[in-house]
Amino acid sequence: MFEALLGSFFLCSTLMGIVAFCYIIMLKLLIPKSQKDFFVFMPCDISSCEVRKKAYALRLKLNLMGEDLHGKIVVLDGGMCENERDNLLEICKESNGIYLVNKEYIKDFLDGRI
Repeated sequence: MFEALLGSFFLCSTLMGIVAFCYIIMLKLLIPKSQKDFFVFMPCDISSCEVRKKAYALRLKLNLMGEDLHGKIVVLDGGMCENERDNLLEICKESNGIYLVNKEYIKDFLDGRI
């Protein structure tokens, strides 16, 4: 009885070790070596409502995926109302990674001049 219990414990420990070893190898192979910065564009116009909630929700999703350092959210202003623009500017000041850019200046933003 004791030998069967000891044998099953040894077998379970060996299988768990093999699975953990395979898991570590797969993680090392699948994780990219260097991550690049990327942009998520969110176009908004006069009919857009609750833009700040949508932008902040996108930021939270990037944080949950672990891409908060490399992912940037760019809200393209195509004629938002002043109230929405002011609310979004407050969020842009508080959180790093959310930017408000007019559609005319998107090329300057991507070139790094803004």
